[in-house]
Amino acid sequence: MRAAGTRDFYIASHSNVYGWGGGLAFTLGLADAFRQLGHTSLVLGVDDAAPLSRRPFAGQRLNLPTGVPKALWRVRSWCLPVMLARSLRRLPPPRVAFVTVSPTWVVAAKRAWPDVPVVFAFACLLSNCLPFTWPGRRPARLWARVDYRGIQRAEQLAFAQADLVLAPTHQSMDEIAAFVRRPVARLERCDYGVRPLPGASALRTLQRQALGARPDDFLVAAIGVCDRNKAFDVALRAWPQVDRRAHLLIVGDGPERATLERLTETLDLTARVTFAGAQRDMAAWYAAADCVLSTSGYDTFPNVLLEALDLGRPVVVPEHDPPRAYSGFAEVVREHRCGLIYDRSAPAALAACLNRLARDPRAAAELGARGLHTARRRYRWKQAAARILNHCGVAPPAPKPHREPAALQTATGVPA
Repeated sequence: MRAAGTRDFYIASHSNVYGWGGGLAFTLGLADAFRQLGHTSLVLGVDDAAPLSRRPFAGQRLNLPTGVPKALWRVRSWCLPVMLARSLRRLPPPRVAFVTVSPTWVVAAKRAWPDVPVVFAFACLLSNCLPFTWPGRRPARLWARVDYRGIQRAEQLAFAQADLVLAPTHQSMDEIAAFVRRPVARLERCDYGVRPLPGASALRTLQRQALGARPDDFLVAAIGVCDRNKAFDVALRAWPQVDRRAHLLIVGDGPERATLERLTETLDLTARVTFAGAQRDMAAWYAAADCVLSTSGYDTFPNVLLEALDLGRPVVVPEHDPPRAYSGFAEVVREHRCGLIYDRSAPAALAACLNRLARDPRAAAELGARGLHTARRRYRWKQAAARILNHCGVAPPAPKPHREPAALQTATGVPA
């Protein structure tokens, strides 16, 4: 007999389940795939203000409180797995498995339910990502170093404790191997998925008109948090060398936005750059864009670029060159020829890539078409869900019996 509120899978993200971001998009896409395969799931997130209750939960999303007192903020990363495990114990364990993109959730789930299989769908290593957000790539304060060590410890424990670790590219598998420095049991490469954005194509004309774009303008979208890691300043410094028909859309907000706006004024680029701020509905911005650009120092497998491919937009990404740059998507671009790759340390190289696309719209459209074909054929969450089910020993659903279309049936209703 099933307990009230139990689900086949819990799928956890390290963000608010009613917010936005790549981690949440991952969990929602995987939840949709499990539902299509006949399995129930609950998407979990974190929220310090969330109520803690033992009552059965009937919805599809649930925020759990971190349980870390404000007084312990300096050692939050050390306390978080233990406190989240306490919150998890308030829920019945999932019947099949616990799946997460967060190493903290891996450790918490194993503490709460040692016998429940835990699948770690690797998204990034904060140990490699966070230094790109610090000036000089060094933590500014003692407590930042303490926090960083706690994050490193959680990531090491996650790789040691997870029953299955999935990684989206061979580059990400190499990154994991270099970080762990020992064989990781059950590490497998697995294609991730993307949730389609409905109706984006119909918005193109309207959004470009709203932006004041001319028919021959080439709009380049750089999407994400305005921080040092996303490094949108790399695009701004290259922009004076980019074709005058190109216009940069920076879609996002964050601590570096004011600095980026000042740099735009200094470089006399205000007429060629638009700061759109944070946007909850991204469909119109992808529709308006002619390509999507990444300038990040660290981005293992960004959902933004998958969404761009799924909408037929070519992508421009840095070369994967650790530790100077981690660009997991360069592997995808090289394999499927769905965009261009540049040397992140050379502004002239980025400008040359953008000029190739801006001056040859037909070539840009061809790259976008390849990306669309790749996304529709390869990057669908059902494939990852099936891999997880297979690992957990759950048989896929039986195919539905084939039925002939009504037009081929006889007048008596018996198939011809």
